[in-house]
Amino acid sequence: MFLLYLIFFSSIIFSMRALSSISIAALLLSSLILNKLKTGGFFNKTIINLFAISCLVFYLLQFAGLLYTHNTDHQWHAIRLKSSLFFIPLAVSCYDFLDQKIRSDLLIGYCLLLFAAALYCLTAALVHYTSHQNDEVFFYHGLVKPLQQHAIQFSILVFIALLFLFENLRKDRVVLSKYLHILLLIFFTGFLILLSSKLIIALYFVYLLYFLFSLFRRKTNNLWIGIISTSAILSITAVVFITKNPISQRFNEVIKGDINFTRQKKFTPGDYFTGLQFRLLQWRFVSEILTEENAWVYGVTTADAQQKLDEKYISENMYIGELYRNDRGFLGYNTHNQLLGSLLQSGIIGGIVFLVICFSMIKMAWVKKNRLLSLVVIVLLLYSFSESVFESQYSLLIFIFFPLFLYSKEAQTNEKHS
Repeated sequence: MFLLYLIFFSSIIFSMRALSSISIAALLLSSLILNKLKTGGFFNKTIINLFAISCLVFYLLQFAGLLYTHNTDHQWHAIRLKSSLFFIPLAVSCYDFLDQKIRSDLLIGYCLLLFAAALYCLTAALVHYTSHQNDEVFFYHGLVKPLQQHAIQFSILVFIALLFLFENLRKDRVVLSKYLHILLLIFFTGFLILLSSKLIIALYFVYLLYFLFSLFRRKTNNLWIGIISTSAILSITAVVFITKNPISQRFNEVIKGDINFTRQKKFTPGDYFTGLQFRLLQWRFVSEILTEENAWVYGVTTADAQQKLDEKYISENMYIGELYRNDRGFLGYNTHNQLLGSLLQSGIIGGIVFLVICFSMIKMAWVKKNRLLSLVVIVLLLYSFSESVFESQYSLLIFIFFPLFLYSKEAQTNEKHS
């Protein structure tokens, strides 16, 4: 089981889709067998919880879409893509394998695997830069392109590693050695900044301030190590924001856009939308589509949702690309918000079920009073309201797996929940 979890981590970090499916299937099969040998039954009682039930209901809504979709093949594709909603809770929860010690050891292995993957990306970027003198390979999607990864999803993986390392430092624990622990903190911080995810960097900056404040309130053996390393990281981060560079430019883009621009009824193909403007525009588009299709209750199905959005982009005269450049413009862009995506695909029913999933994650964190779990839940929920997390295999795996992985009866501690 320990090895299977490490294989699963490797599949997510190194973007090996087939291995992800195989490792989850192997975890599920092993859990069923081991639980049968231990308890006489195939399933652990803890699997019956609000999170698992709401995930199952959301998955079943995809089958309901087969009844009224205009594209059955695409709907079956959506069912296969979202199967993690059913299989991940089973694989992680149906056998009581994880405890505090095992989970900590697995996260150490996770950090080392992530370090190896990030080092590989940096090496590949350096080799590419020496040949082509293109510094874009050091930032955002270009940095993780050698792994065929998504920069924001990889940022979340790095952020989870940083949270684990900092929380262990707060508890006077180090990963293998003090110097390796500090090295990983500095390395992952630098890599996170290069990945240029506005949301994750902002959350990390807030967490560092909170962590620094918490160190002054508690007397720990690693107090000065934590204060010096955190202060240095905060200073570096502040310099990155203040100076002109590709990272700070992404943050400046957010405050430059005019929100009222999204209220226009028609646009021109030359109009540029910031990330915030585009996401606000989706609220209007989804509402209009559901009203036009009279689909507020049941939605337009997962298979037809993207087609309806593309038709909206065309009718609003937005940029739809040029064939000779193999450019599709905004065509294919989803809602970039899972709540909106759920409403568009499955109507108010789907939106309510997704909100129940979010509520159950908050409940898990609140009940167990585990700081690492709480922080990861906050990150994933905020991410789900800026991206359609159920529309890609890896974002769905990250969203479903990590809360369950960090949630078990052994995660209960006496530390004050925040």
